[in-house]
Amino acid sequence: MMGIKWDAVFQNEKKQFENMTETEKFIYFLLLQFGSPYKWGEENPEGSDCSGAVCLALYAATGQLIRTTADDLYKRVFTVQKPGAGIIRAVFFIKNGVASHVAGLVDDECILNSQEGGAKVRNLERISGWFWNRGASTAIRGLDKAALVKLAKEGVRSGLDSVLNRYID
Repeated sequence: MMGIKWDAVFQNEKKQFENMTETEKFIYFLLLQFGSPYKWGEENPEGSDCSGAVCLALYAATGQLIRTTADDLYKRVFTVQKPGAGIIRAVFFIKNGVASHVAGLVDDECILNSQEGGAKVRNLERISGWFWNRGASTAIRGLDKAALVKLAKEGVRSGLDSVLNRYID
C-alpha cells in the first residue's frame, strides 16, 4: 500500500499559497482549521475559538497579527457593509448591539464555524437560523484593511496563546 508523502504535499501547498490573493489565503487558512477542536481563548492550527479562527486566518492572509473579540472585529475591523466577493469577509451574529460570535465567510453560502464541537464548514443560512431563533441577527461585513493595520500597530489586545509561537516566526 502506498502512503502519502506529506512533505511533498506541503511543499506543493506552500507554492500554491504563495500565489494566492489575500482573500484566497484567508479562505485557505479558514479551511485549514477544519476539524480543529474548539478551544476558548486560543488561536492556532490545533484549536481556536470563533474570533481566534478569524484572527489566525487574517494573520496568514495579510501578515497583520491581531487578537481580539468578535465584537471588536465587528466594530473596528470588518466595517465594510455589503462587501463584494473579492474582499475578505466575515459573518457576525449580533444580539443587543453586541457581536457575540463570528465566522469566516468561505463563499456566499458557506462559513468556517468554530464553536463547541469543533471547527466545521457550515451552511450560512442554517447557522443564521439557529442564531435567529435565539434572538440574534446576522451581518456580513468586509475587511477594512487600513483598520486592520491600525489595530495591529496598537498591539495584540487579548494576548496570544503560547501554542501559536510554534507556528509563526
